Amino acid sequence: MITPKPDKMAEQGVFSWAELLLRRQGKRPLIAGIVNATPDSFSDGKGRIDPAERINFALQLLTEGADIIDLGAESTRPGAAEVPPDEEWARLEKVLEGILKAAPHAIISIDTRHAATAEKALQTGAKIVNDVSGLEFDPAMAEVIARYRAGSILTHSAGIPEVMQQTGTVIACNTLEVVKNGLRNILQNAYLQKITPQQIMLDAGIGFGKSRAGNYELLHNAGSLEKLFALPFCWGVSRKSLLKSDPDTMAKRIAGSLALAVKLAEQGVSLLRVHDVAMTIAALDAAAGMECQL
Repeated sequence: MITPKPDKMAEQGVFSWAELLLRRQGKRPLIAGIVNATPDSFSDGKGRIDPAERINFALQLLTEGADIIDLGAESTRPGAAEVPPDEEWARLEKVLEGILKAAPHAIISIDTRHAATAEKALQTGAKIVNDVSGLEFDPAMAEVIARYRAGSILTHSAGIPEVMQQTGTVIACNTLEVVKNGLRNILQNAYLQKITPQQIMLDAGIGFGKSRAGNYELLHNAGSLEKLFALPFCWGVSRKSLLKSDPDTMAKRIAGSLALAVKLAEQGVSLLRVHDVAMTIAALDAAAGMECQL
């Protein structure tokens, strides 16, 4: 386990989502641009990883207006197998270092379930850990987040990606109440392990063990969930299977993603995690412009 240098720890301070949210432009949500360093991503996997191409893509998303880069090297699509931490870090290291070398002030979130990967990324300069298991997968994750005083995105999931959409793991009914209770348990665990409220953003886990109807129930109640918990939420719907239609195409999923981004923004949500940063911001700005004319 890497131990951070004392001066590095002193410089970092405690990450605050509230401070970051104050910086956002107008009333629109923060935008986290997705950068996959995986060969098998459901949306942009190419069968290989080119660190230089991934670095340039991340820099492009920042230019387009992304507030955060969400960088991951383990696919969390339903059925995806676990990537060992050593391999995960081997995929991430050059990409993370390259982004920060070119854009030292970029706010980078590391999408990982592994404490060892999270620690190496935080030591390198990442500020946030996006744990889709909600601290459940790796018992050491909470301690790492607390010790580095990092930001966190803690997700409700009905199971690990390998099985989360299989029969028996999908939440069959009362999705909203099940997720509320699950998020309360996640928070209780986080607080017990010295992660402070200002470090925490929640995620209802769209697509993580929910039915299509259950996903839409959560989306319909997005704004009320943020108010209920008095914490910011990350909403990740971009290109996901709940947008699937017949015939299914990526272009149609992107169109659906933009529509949902606008509807979520109308509820005042805190953050949208998206693949298509420029198009999402354009859609949000257009919708906001229409509101100003009313």
